[in-house]
Amino acid sequence: MSVGEELHDPWGWVAAGVTGGLGWAVLAGTGLTGAVAVLAGAGIGAAVLATKVALGARGRGTHPDEPVRARDRLPEPPRDSSQRRMLDRSTSALARMRDLAGRPADPWIAEEAGRAYTESVGVLESMDDLARRVTLLDSSIAAARPDLLMQEIANLQAQLTRTTDPDVRREQDRALAALDSQADAIDRLLRRRDTLLAQMQGSAAGLEGLATRTGELVALGPASQDTEEATRIVAELTESLDTARQGVEEAHRVLRDL
Repeated sequence: MSVGEELHDPWGWVAAGVTGGLGWAVLAGTGLTGAVAVLAGAGIGAAVLATKVALGARGRGTHPDEPVRARDRLPEPPRDSSQRRMLDRSTSALARMRDLAGRPADPWIAEEAGRAYTESVGVLESMDDLARRVTLLDSSIAAARPDLLMQEIANLQAQLTRTTDPDVRREQDRALAALDSQADAIDRLLRRRDTLLAQMQGSAAGLEGLATRTGELVALGPASQDTEEATRIVAELTESLDTARQGVEEAHRVLRDL
């Protein structure tokens, strides 16, 4: 948690109040005056709260000595973009799974439905990160102005056919090489962006399949847990989750290669 979140956590204030009250009672029992005991108790409570806030804010990592890893400042996916649609589909699927996980009374079905939901949360977080990185790729591609670049290359190629001066031609060849290199870089970005979107689509479809099969399992009810149908559905739950995970893992691998 951040410092602000820790300060808004009611259990921190409860712990501080209880500890401060116990401190007041102990000090009052030693013969200190009421006012002094109250102030001392308040100090003890404040110290407990400050310690809780400091440890909680630092404890965002997996280990107390592990530094907090700053997240990249990535842009929000535009509403009408492909990556936003994939992310919205995944978010809706996870919302359905969360609702379904709270419905079964049967412990086995509740456990399977809850597992499907909790293990999908990390996939959705990865999808959100990928959607933002695709958005950043889009802005980089747009900033490079591919259409104008191709027009500039065509114009320069036309000029080369008419150039007779060797010095001018040498400079034109150098400019054309630089433009061609930039065009190759844009082409790589476009191909990898399309690859990322395809992998995100596979992950979104995997999460949707997971939500559908979770609903199917919950609808069968308690009497179904020992049937072949229930076994099939649980196997398909695992398969759908693997599909979703593989999509985001492949997408992250593409980004690392990029």
